[in-house]
Amino acid sequence: MTGMARQKFQTEPGTGGKRQRRTSGGQNLLELPLVLLLIVGAFLGISTLFAKAAPELGWHPVALLQWSILGGAVGLFTATRLAGFKSRRNQGRTDKAPLRQLLVYVFITGILFILPNMIAVAAAPKVGAGFVALCYAFPLVLTYAFAVVLRLQRFQLLMAGGVLSGVAGGVLLAISGAQLSAEASFWSALALSIPFFLAAGNIYRTLKWPKGAKPVDLALGMMAIGFLALAAFTASWGIPVIPTAWTTQAVTLLAAQTAIFGLQYGLYFRLQQTAGPVYLSQIGSVAAVVGLVLGYLVFNEVPNAAKISAVAFVGIGIVLVTIGQRRLMAKA
Repeated sequence: MTGMARQKFQTEPGTGGKRQRRTSGGQNLLELPLVLLLIVGAFLGISTLFAKAAPELGWHPVALLQWSILGGAVGLFTATRLAGFKSRRNQGRTDKAPLRQLLVYVFITGILFILPNMIAVAAAPKVGAGFVALCYAFPLVLTYAFAVVLRLQRFQLLMAGGVLSGVAGGVLLAISGAQLSAEASFWSALALSIPFFLAAGNIYRTLKWPKGAKPVDLALGMMAIGFLALAAFTASWGIPVIPTAWTTQAVTLLAAQTAIFGLQYGLYFRLQQTAGPVYLSQIGSVAAVVGLVLGYLVFNEVPNAAKISAVAFVGIGIVLVTIGQRRLMAKA
């Protein structure tokens, strides 16, 4: 089991437990798990709105995703190198994973990253940004369930109750999707697969984190694989990869989504390295709140009773899992 899979997550993965995280007194804001959680989760929620707005501004949502990921990766690479990351990258490292292991890791994480993103951007214009955003709330309970099954985390009654509450919320969300048109119902069902991909990714990254690998390098590799997969998909399906017109709005949307991806995934792996998979999965809860609120404010998406009930059950599940995890950590 890696250091990230332990309850307190005090050691960084791939370091053999030799390097400890700095205490809160020595951390800057972007090293605090709560701050990372709020930033990454908010960006995730905002991205669902961009996906819904894309067709109105001339973009195919998948094409916008493709170029935004490439631009975000280029921006992240440039920023880290200009900040001197390259010169410090090997300091304090005694060993590292074989290249083959690293390539397998970034390939699998890239696929697990891009599939839910593709589903999200394709489904948002059909079922609404709020519905897709709410789907991001479920990885917390699923990640915990997977962690228990794989013995990465001990069973805890409160956390198990949270999982059941989250499942109930998922059922209610599915019911709200069934009230849509036939086409939208298909997309709502597909969107409900998003949490499973995200939870699987959370667990895989924890179990297989390459020894000595840095979060930024893994993020760049994941985004590169994601871009290549999207490029192959758009080419094979004949999806237009440029907007219908290069208007100011189309360019602004691309620039905004690119900036968000660069920041979001630059911090994403850092959050997992610092706090572990179950804590990381709470970004979906933040995304759900941000997406639902902005969906109402920007697109006037008024949630129905089933969706509101789903929010309540998911919220209860999140609270129970969080309290249960704190109790486990206190006993560790």
